[in-house]
Amino acid sequence: MKLGFNEATALECKGQSLLADMEMCEKYGFDYIEIRFDCVREYLKEHTLEELADWFKNHHLKPWAYNTLIFFNQRDEAGEKEIDEEVDFILEVSKAIGMKMLITVPSFDVKDKTVSEIKEEAVERLRYLSDKVGKDMKISLEFCGAPNCSINQFGTAYDVVKADRENVGVTVDTFHFHEMCSKLEDLRAADGKKIFAYHLNDCEDLPLGSCGDDKRLWPEEGVVDHAGIASALKEIGFDGVCTIEEFRPEYYEMSHEENVKKAAEVTRSFVQKYFG
Repeated sequence: MKLGFNEATALECKGQSLLADMEMCEKYGFDYIEIRFDCVREYLKEHTLEELADWFKNHHLKPWAYNTLIFFNQRDEAGEKEIDEEVDFILEVSKAIGMKMLITVPSFDVKDKTVSEIKEEAVERLRYLSDKVGKDMKISLEFCGAPNCSINQFGTAYDVVKADRENVGVTVDTFHFHEMCSKLEDLRAADGKKIFAYHLNDCEDLPLGSCGDDKRLWPEEGVVDHAGIASALKEIGFDGVCTIEEFRPEYYEMSHEENVKKAAEVTRSFVQKYFG
């Protein structure tokens, strides 16, 4: 199991930037980084993609995924055009630096659509995006554990991605898995090859479905059933990257280096405990 860092974890720390994140992740032993749209856009104001590619070629740290292409489904014509334009940018970045996956999240506040209708449309949209990015790049659907998200449980997300495209899979985020009561039996019944990303975090002990991202905690400081999720992932043969992803305001008050150092410590300890 490799260690990954999502840039959201330190996003608002003083001195944070894509380059600063890469340097700290390299220093504290992360294997991979998930790159945010806003961070790479800011980087490209003063640097080039060639410089970014050279950095990765000369360091242990490698790019894991683009996170996140937001609201891929249930969009109007203008919204679909926005998605196309962002995917074009993602492909440009990915080809330059050797990044092989984009993570996408569903739309919120979809009115008067049945679950069946949502799943059917999501399959078609992901097929379209799969054709657009090509077979060499993966698309990972991250369901969001909120009552108003159009795809908010693992079982629903898996029904969408199990269709017919090998390069389309699902992201298991432990916070989201907990928040909308996704079922461990659904995860145990899944094909491990369809689990493309594993986001690590925890959650405060608050009513299920009520928490925003600001209620995330370092792993095993909250109420998420990490043992159950990790055991299920092992059973189905998942052995990819475990990526820490936090959005907690208190963590942004840490110095940038202390944030990344802490993230590395808790991720490494977690992986050693549950995956050996």
